[in-house]
Amino acid sequence: MKKIELIVLKLRDFKGIKSLDIQLDGGNAQIFGDNEVGKTTTFDAFLWLLFDKDSNNKKDFAIKTLNGDGSEQHNLEHTVEGTFLVDGTAVTLKKIYKEKWTKKRGQAVAEFTGHVVEHFVDDVPMSKTEYNNKIKSIVDEEIFKRLTSPTYFNEQMKWQDRRQLLLDICGDISDDEVIASNAALAKLNNLLNGKSLEDMKKIIASKKKHINEELEKIPVRIDEINKMMPETMVNIETMRQQVAKIEADIEELQEQKIRVKNGASVLDKQRQLQELEMKRSDLKRTFEADSMQEVYKAQAKLQECQGNLQITQSKMQSLDNTREFKQNEADRLFKDIQHKKNEREALINQWHNRNNCQFEYVEDCICPSCNQSLPEAQVANARNHALEQFNEKKTKDLQAITTSGQAIKTEIEELSSSLEFKHKAIEEMAVQSSNLQGEIAQQQNLLKKAQKALETAQSAVKDVTTTDEYKSINLQIEALLAEIKQLNEHAYEAVAGIDEEIVKLNFERKECNNAIAQHANIEASKERIIELEDQQVKLAQEYEKLEQTTFLIEEFIRTKVNMLTDRINSKFKYARFKLFDTQVNGGLNEVCETTYKGVPYGTGLNNAAKINVGLDIINTLSAHFCIQAPIFVDNAEAVTKFIDVDTQLISLVVSEKDKQLRVEVEGQKPMLKEAI
Repeated sequence: MKKIELIVLKLRDFKGIKSLDIQLDGGNAQIFGDNEVGKTTTFDAFLWLLFDKDSNNKKDFAIKTLNGDGSEQHNLEHTVEGTFLVDGTAVTLKKIYKEKWTKKRGQAVAEFTGHVVEHFVDDVPMSKTEYNNKIKSIVDEEIFKRLTSPTYFNEQMKWQDRRQLLLDICGDISDDEVIASNAALAKLNNLLNGKSLEDMKKIIASKKKHINEELEKIPVRIDEINKMMPETMVNIETMRQQVAKIEADIEELQEQKIRVKNGASVLDKQRQLQELEMKRSDLKRTFEADSMQEVYKAQAKLQECQGNLQITQSKMQSLDNTREFKQNEADRLFKDIQHKKNEREALINQWHNRNNCQFEYVEDCICPSCNQSLPEAQVANARNHALEQFNEKKTKDLQAITTSGQAIKTEIEELSSSLEFKHKAIEEMAVQSSNLQGEIAQQQNLLKKAQKALETAQSAVKDVTTTDEYKSINLQIEALLAEIKQLNEHAYEAVAGIDEEIVKLNFERKECNNAIAQHANIEASKERIIELEDQQVKLAQEYEKLEQTTFLIEEFIRTKVNMLTDRINSKFKYARFKLFDTQVNGGLNEVCETTYKGVPYGTGLNNAAKINVGLDIINTLSAHFCIQAPIFVDNAEAVTKFIDVDTQLISLVVSEKDKQLRVEVEGQKPMLKEAI
């Protein structure tokens, strides 16, 4: 069991408190004070020191001290320091929240640019990460909050998190244990078939929704089918016999019409007409084959000339593009050569200038230390040494310039060689271009000749319709058409009467077929109604099975929750927990509500009961997490007697008479603490 005790807590300029030292020495204590004197601020400072949050679990809260007009006081260091005893080892934590003032370049006065927080562990400065890691090594933040505030569990944790924590404390109950405790649940394993309860509930809900939708649609569908069925019925066999007789009559009338239209004289005239039309087509085809032959040859020659000209023009365009590219490269090489020549000329001038430099030396015959004349030998040695250095430096400089000049000369020669090669290539392409231009001129002349030849061939083609033979055949065709028309007019009246009879019979046949189709629809509709009624029964049976499975699942959950509730409540002395609600439809809804003597925490308990229930929960949580931590009880004046707790208890008590904080520690004399 890890034990954490608060030894001393110090505040400086924190949330309006100028200076406050609370010496607890790990003992239980009561902190008395009127409203707004600073009781809750001590708890806020305690939590901010550890986790950057106040007692309401808020990270962004006002730390800085304010002036009377509500503005912030500047240049203060807001400090909280706490000394703890962790399993007998003292640890001192300190945080300082202060302003950051920066003097920008060119400004005489520093500007406020934000805030910084400094962290210390046992007076050793640390980064925020190192500081937080130290806190984590002592205790987890979420666990610590649960163990230090009696209201945190019930008022700041989500009910889902509270429920899960209770399950973690008591341990879950396996499905097999639940089923074994209630014989009515024996069938549940087979119904689940390996699926979880939640998945099965979702499946059942989806299926029930689908079944209800289908059950609502079936009566509507049956009603629509009944409305569409006709009231009168027909003899279907009689209708079929009547259709067969009508079809036989129509077939006979069709044969009569063909006999009337296809008289012997008409057929003979039509045969003569077909022969003349074939003769006219043959004449036109033969005539055009002879006269158009020269036109086809001229067209082929023209296409050949056009293709040759396009190929040569394409070659010319490609050659022009290549020559332009080569010329651009030659121009660039010429510019590079000129640039290199200028560089070489500059190096030549530089070499001459350096070569013309003469050795200059000012002899210093006086010793700078004693102001006496130096020996002549020493002066001569100095001059000779300087001359050697001058000559050596000059030689190196001239050699470097010469080397650079030779390198540039080599580059100029290489560039000039490349330029000469480019010029030769350009000259060769110019010759090729001239040759291609000649070819293009020749091909253009050939194209003009081919166009003229085509025009000549086309003008020589004769029109077949102007020949005497073609005109004679046309006159014979027109005479035959007139004779056929006259013969058909005599048969028209007879054919018209037959068509009228056929139209009447077709109408009667359609009416009979409609009656037959309507009868078939009636039979299909009756069968569909029977199918829908069977489907309605099956869906109702399937829905009943789903309801039985739903009841078993809910009974399982109810049994499991009762077992869990008993197991969880056995871990607490005063607090009790409601883990499910029964809905109007009998279903179960998961909840997590704390009660005391049957009264819900959130709706009926007074402050004293809430605090003692919270302390009871902390006792259990401390045993579960194996950690004892200081407990801060705000509004402790509501409690006349606290339940027994095994850890340090710090009560914050409203006392109107105490205009300054008064601290009473068990076994110590009362202390007045100024918190201004």
